[in-house]
Amino acid sequence: MMPSREHSFPRSVLVAVIAIPAIAALPQLARADDVDDGTPPPPLSVSRAVETGAFLPSAAAATSEGRSGLVSIMGGWARARNGGIYDAAVEGHLFGRVSLLAGASYDGPGTTATPRFELRLDALRQAQHGVDMAVSAGYIDSGFNTVPAVVFKLAVGRQIGPAYLLGNLGYGQGLEDGERSGELRLAALYPINDATHIGLDSRFQIDLERDDDEPSGETDWESRTGFVASYAWNRIVFTGNAGVTALRLRTGAPATAGPSVMAGFGTAF
Repeated sequence: MMPSREHSFPRSVLVAVIAIPAIAALPQLARADDVDDGTPPPPLSVSRAVETGAFLPSAAAATSEGRSGLVSIMGGWARARNGGIYDAAVEGHLFGRVSLLAGASYDGPGTTATPRFELRLDALRQAQHGVDMAVSAGYIDSGFNTVPAVVFKLAVGRQIGPAYLLGNLGYGQGLEDGERSGELRLAALYPINDATHIGLDSRFQIDLERDDDEPSGETDWESRTGFVASYAWNRIVFTGNAGVTALRLRTGAPATAGPSVMAGFGTAF
């Protein structure tokens, strides 16, 4: 049996999180320059966001350089939990190198739809320091251990030739029952042309609390790995992902695994 802890999340909040920045971006979409052949190159803010991994389904970008905001919406299906999954996020520049991220995600049956909020600082940039690095801290209403949690993340990225490599480390401190979790996310992107990128994207999450007083259906570890491709048409970015998910519950039952697919779209401005 999957965990049964529930945390309600008003649908109106999710609608607002998605719709308000999207509406704000419409005037910029309307002002985008047209090209006679109908395939204008993506604006610099979109190109930079795509090539540094801002629209990946798992790994988080290590820089927000070149953009003042971003909207991303993805949904799909995963066999390991035998159900639908989704993630929606909005990012907005606050001041200096500080950004605020708000979103909602659902990892399938046995989990709950949950909002999250993060403050992120672009601490290093490759042009000056040799790598891109961002640190963030935030709150999630239902973390990996199914309880509200404070989360801390470190993202590091670097352009090596035409490819961009990205790595994330994360830690979640549950606000109930002493729960703790950790995660590792890795990605690599390669440009086919200015508008098209392909690569790999993965995440691994694990329960770090090992006492005997655990819910019978709590997840021990969960992973998601797959190929990813994105195409930027003007200011709209379309992303697709296909791979494998796997998980094991704390009951000691054998791990379950199977295919997963996701697709979505977004924009940067």
